[in-house]
Formats: sequence, structure tokens, C-alpha cells
Amino acid sequence: MGQTFKISEHDEGRRIDKIIRKKWPDLPLSAMMRAFRKGMVRVEGRKVECSAHVAGGSTVEVPWEDEVILEERQIPVRGMPGGSDIEVIYADNDVCIVNKPWNLLSQPDSRGGESAISRTAAMLDWKDSSFLPTPVHRLDRNTSGALALALNGTALRTLHEAWRKGGVGKTYLAIVAGQTPLEGEIDSPLHKSGEDNIVQVDPEKGQKALTRFRRVEGDASVSLLSVELLTGRPHQARVHLASIGHPLIGDIKYGDKRINAEMRILGIQRPMLHSRSIEFRGVREPLEHLAGKRFLAVPPGDFMDFLTRRGWRLYNRGV
Repeated sequence: MGQTFKISEHDEGRRIDKIIRKKWPDLPLSAMMRAFRKGMVRVEGRKVECSAHVAGGSTVEVPWEDEVILEERQIPVRGMPGGSDIEVIYADNDVCIVNKPWNLLSQPDSRGGESAISRTAAMLDWKDSSFLPTPVHRLDRNTSGALALALNGTALRTLHEAWRKGGVGKTYLAIVAGQTPLEGEIDSPLHKSGEDNIVQVDPEKGQKALTRFRRVEGDASVSLLSVELLTGRPHQARVHLASIGHPLIGDIKYGDKRINAEMRILGIQRPMLHSRSIEFRGVREPLEHLAGKRFLAVPPGDFMDFLTRRGWRLYNRGV
């Protein structure tokens, strides 16, 4: 069972999963991702990851027949809540990196609640009840972008170790009020109050926190920043940037009420923070194949619309 096809010259250099989705739009995403995870999609006879870029003229083997796709499309995902799509940036047998939408929790806040976990499990057609895809780090509900999930216990422990030792780099895109310096570093200690979930700069009680930023674009009223978090404190980017007078646009908790009211007219309904990239700088076995790889998450519509209105672009500025 299965079939082969050749990559058109028009698809030269494209990701194999994008080509397959274009060729078989009715194929359930969960079925495609399952085939990649099991090594059933091959290019020139070799197993490939869903993010592999392929050359024109290459021969691709897939495990499905055209006539069974419509039948498989009717099979529901069993046992997992939250069947809505989530974009998979990369997946292998150990780790899955997704582009989390805003207004979605990284982890459920109640039993059976929808989250990045449930959506990722649905996309991967997850069957292992002993372990669910588990976020290795956390993104706030209204922060969009790259989120890494471990797919087994060994991967989870290995990635947690890499995070603790600085073997993983994370960059964010932030739209903030005012024109910032070209670059800067913020090292104010941060303290979180358990009662109201508010984080504040506190030199006495606060934990060490370090944020670096670079201005990508900017004018007198707003700036687009590339932000690197060297530590992972709750609300770190939001509080640090607000502490230097440049709060995130749309941030009700730490932002400027007047500016936020003006931005709501333009459709801004959440803090303009997006997890842009995850870079694996040093990861030990069995995940050494990730070392040196950087994965990018495209910002969602509200973020890109804001940039477009100002004539700002991302892709020619190294972000």
C-alpha cells in the first residue's frame, strides 16, 4: 500500500510537509504527522522529518492511497480534547515544536481542558496514555509562537537539563510603546506575588533576571524589538520592558492604559509578544541531532497586520 510521486521543479526547496498538504488537502494532518513519526515518508529512499526541504525531481514515497484519504478523513481523533489545528514547525520521535496561537494555554487549567498539549496530541494522533506531549517551557495564554514539547520522558529530562544549562536560546518579538534605544540589557531582579499573580521589580526579594533587546524597527510612538530572555522568570519580558518605560502594546496588566485604549481601536486585544525562535545550542544524547538547529515561528495575523500598517518587514533583518 502506498504510492510515489516526484517533486515538481516549482516546489524546489520547499518543505516536504507543505508539498504533501498541497497535493492532498483532504489528508488529515494527524495522519500525515503519524506517517512522518513512523518513518513512512521517504525521499529518495531515506526517512525525512516533516520540516525537511526537498530538491526538485526527488522521488517521494508516502504510505497512503488516494482512494482511502476521504475515508480516513472521517475518522475522528479518539480520546483527546481540543481537535483544533495547531501548526507543527518540527517533529520527530522525541520532540515536537509548534506555533502556539494566542488565547491558548500551554497546559490545561482543568482536567480535559483545551491547551497546546491537547491540540498537539490530536495533530500527532497520540495513542500513548502513559505519557502526553509535555511543554518543556511555558508561554502565557496570550503569548503566541514557538513552543517545544517533549514526546517521551527521556526527551523531557534531557531538554530540561539543556534549558537549565543555557543550551537553548529563545528569542521573542515585542511591539512596545515609544522609541527604545538601539539595544539594551535589563537585569532588574523580579519578584512574583502569589496572591495576585503580579510580578514586580524588587531588588530585595526578587530573583535574578536578565533580558537583552535589539530594536528592529521603530518610530516616535512604537518600536519592534527582538528580545532574548537569558532567564525564564514569569512575565519577564513584559515587566522588564515596562520597567524601562517601554511597556508592551496591549498589555493590560503592565502596560499604558491610554495607549492600550488607542490600540484597541486598531484591533489589538492582547500583549504584543511572540515567541519567534528556539535555538538548540548544546543538547546531549539522545537529542544531539537537534544541536545547531534553529526553528522559527511566523507571527499571527494581529501581529503581522500591525507591522504591515507601518510598512515594517521582518525577513530582511535577521529576525
